[in-house]
Amino acid sequence: MSLPIRHLPNILTLIRIVLVLPFIWFMSEAQYDRALWTLLIAGVSDGVDGFLARQFNWRSQFGSIADPVADKILLVSTFLALALTDNMAWWVVAVIVVRDIGIFIGAIAYWFLVGRYEGRPTFLSKICTFLMIVLGLGVLCNLVWTLIPAVWLTYLSYVVVALCIISMLQYTMLGVQGYRAKQRGTNHHA
Repeated sequence: MSLPIRHLPNILTLIRIVLVLPFIWFMSEAQYDRALWTLLIAGVSDGVDGFLARQFNWRSQFGSIADPVADKILLVSTFLALALTDNMAWWVVAVIVVRDIGIFIGAIAYWFLVGRYEGRPTFLSKICTFLMIVLGLGVLCNLVWTLIPAVWLTYLSYVVVALCIISMLQYTMLGVQGYRAKQRGTNHHA
């Protein structure tokens, strides 16, 4: 039994989740070159699945949920693996993980209290995520080739931490605004 080609973006998303396991293994064995290539393949799969879903209108409800979850699993796993191998400060990773968990819990709370959130990631959140990816890849690249001055990555980690905190506050404010708007609408009709 074969799946229709329109499910290819979802299959790529599932592959991205599965790639987390060899990535973590390679990191734990200090095989940083293999970890880097695994991460790059996962990143390319993310771009390809998004392109296919948009270009051919192969979007699905599963994909709309699984794709961002896969992205978060990959990103958080990357930073946890870097910290567990003593290649990134734990406090930086803690802020990143707390932000992502906070946004996830906030989205669930929003769903129950207000309704489905139909918005897209904020511009600030996109910048934050992009710089997280640059930081993670930069640290990994340095473990393989030492291309980037370490001080640049240190400064970038400070920027990422600041953006994580600011974007989490931004999402909190958006959630509170949505809840208050719903309450005003509910009270108005009562």
